[in-house]
Amino acid sequence: MRRIGIIGGGQLGRMAIEESRKYLARIEVLSPEYPSPASELADAAHIGPLDDYETIIEFAEELDVVSYEIEGVSVEALRELERRGKTVLPGAGVLAAVRDKYRQKELLRAAGIPTARFALVDGRAGGLSASLAAAAGELGGFPLVQKARTGGYDGRGVAILSGADDERALDRPSFAEEKVDFEKELAVVVARAPDGTTAAYPCVEMVFDSRANLCDSVLAPAGIGVERSREAERIALACVDALCEESRRAGSPRSGSAGVFGVEMFLARSGEVLVNEVAPRPHNSGHYSIEACASSQFDQYLRLLLGLPLGSPELLRPAMMVNLIGEPGLSEGKGGWREAEYLGLDAALSVPGVAIHLYGKRELRPFRKMGHLTALGATPEEAIARAAAARDHIRIVPRLAGA
Repeated sequence: MRRIGIIGGGQLGRMAIEESRKYLARIEVLSPEYPSPASELADAAHIGPLDDYETIIEFAEELDVVSYEIEGVSVEALRELERRGKTVLPGAGVLAAVRDKYRQKELLRAAGIPTARFALVDGRAGGLSASLAAAAGELGGFPLVQKARTGGYDGRGVAILSGADDERALDRPSFAEEKVDFEKELAVVVARAPDGTTAAYPCVEMVFDSRANLCDSVLAPAGIGVERSREAERIALACVDALCEESRRAGSPRSGSAGVFGVEMFLARSGEVLVNEVAPRPHNSGHYSIEACASSQFDQYLRLLLGLPLGSPELLRPAMMVNLIGEPGLSEGKGGWREAEYLGLDAALSVPGVAIHLYGKRELRPFRKMGHLTALGATPEEAIARAAAARDHIRIVPRLAGA
């Protein structure tokens, strides 16, 4: 039985473990805390920091394959594991190219992949305001989007700025992008095997909650027409090929040129498809595939970790996925954030074609992803209506003390 290690204790690891139960695999997790969504389901849970070199080396000692479900991992430790002959998937070179989003943008641009114009923000030279003003001059003026080079996740590390002295500016290593006038936000999940075989899922349409710049819902397929969808899928495949080629140049073995990738894109009002960013892991935009596709993104992930052939990404029925999040008005209780109580699940599950996934997170906080629901339909319109009906039934509230 193959021993697989996943670095990270979140919901992506949890859903991968759930998928693994139909295969013969032992899944061990390195999590910064216990309990956590993935550590509770793992065959073994190791507790420690994800960015610590020695912790990762020790975690991987008895494992056959090591992967990660979050980007904040020690690249140096992954490189050392590769030097010792351990399979790391995706390779350390992929993570190094992706986790610094400025470097990622440079790599995509060098590969001829369409993306929004961008400029480095170097607050050391003349101060942050001066650097933002210089970037704005290069990009055509404000407003612009400032992004942290590392550490941004689920809307954090992104600021839309109206001027050089905007109080929302990030005082950390960052870069600026022109603010794209877009019609839709899109995504394509790509699975890639070490031999270069790929499986691209249908292009989906993402709707974001502007209050936290967080994905609210995903519609599969995107309502952009067949030709535009094919273009988005072609661009996503090119992104993944570019990252895997960079990984090989960085010294990662061929086994590391594989994984499941989420490619986020904009459909500009000009009609151009522009890449926003790439994540080297299963992605929020692909959760719908658990119910809606022949082989889900998590099935593909397990197939890759187990050395099995890729499955089919065929969309069997239109679907809408909705994230279930902590409400924005939640306030911290005495003694910290409280556990969640889920109301209305029975009514939501009475809606035809609806499935619910809860992540088991112990603390309920504003905008925290606590789970998701997926609704299938004969048409996209039916899937949208069913998802809306199910969501209307669900409330996630703090559990009363003593309950």
